[in-house]
Amino acid sequence: MGHQRLGDIPKTQRWNTVVARVAGGGGGGAGAGGSVGGTAALISDVDSVASDVLDAAEQGLDAAINDPGLRFTFYTLTQIVLAARQPDWQSELASLGIHLSGESSLFDLTSDVQAAIDDHIQKLGRRTDISEMAQKAASDALTSLAGPRAKTLFGSGPDELKDAIHELSTKKGFSRLGQKFFGRFMCRFLNFYLSRITPQQVGSDRLANAGALSDFNEALDTHCQQSAGIVRDFCGEWYSKTEFQKGITLENTSGFMAIAVKKLQAELRKQREDQ
Repeated sequence: MGHQRLGDIPKTQRWNTVVARVAGGGGGGAGAGGSVGGTAALISDVDSVASDVLDAAEQGLDAAINDPGLRFTFYTLTQIVLAARQPDWQSELASLGIHLSGESSLFDLTSDVQAAIDDHIQKLGRRTDISEMAQKAASDALTSLAGPRAKTLFGSGPDELKDAIHELSTKKGFSRLGQKFFGRFMCRFLNFYLSRITPQQVGSDRLANAGALSDFNEALDTHCQQSAGIVRDFCGEWYSKTEFQKGITLENTSGFMAIAVKKLQAELRKQREDQ
């Protein structure tokens, strides 16, 4: 099976702006400042860096919105949490290609989710960078939100795992899951491109060492998570209303995804303009 890659950003003026921003040469626009500064200055400019990358990678984001793997991954998240509402959730999960035993852990669940999505993508005949980002974002979201709840004073087992996932099946719970997923996905998308620049800057005034690069990546993730708050309520409302009125399908999930990604894209750009 082939793998469709996003590729490098063309060497355009927009991409040059990203390079200049990371290197500390300003790059124009609100908040650029033109000052080299250090890691703290780069981190404080993370909103502008994120927005500049979105500008330069506009075609890549368009590809993301239309990516079948992204759509199917989010659809799978909806079906997993809905399965936790059923008495025999293992059978419900099995219908999705996710097979858990009585001893399965959250790690087993996320591994099987990855395998089920891989099987679906394989049937489509191609794998993409976008689908990989989406799968990892889904695993991150489930692990970070369900992980702490799957472990109790009585240990961690199938009942605790189901209860933890069930908490994400409510309108409020899915709002949190949606925000976490979109935040992690957007961070991975931006870093897909930024990783062509940031390692080369290690040892510079802006990124003195590997620790500074780690701090910047953490700041980028936090920024994306906070920005994804724009789709938090939208996710919960869509999930609750759609499931109640007609049921969630891959088709209506696809329409929702296009709107949600555009909302997050607009929010990231707006934050630069507000500086």
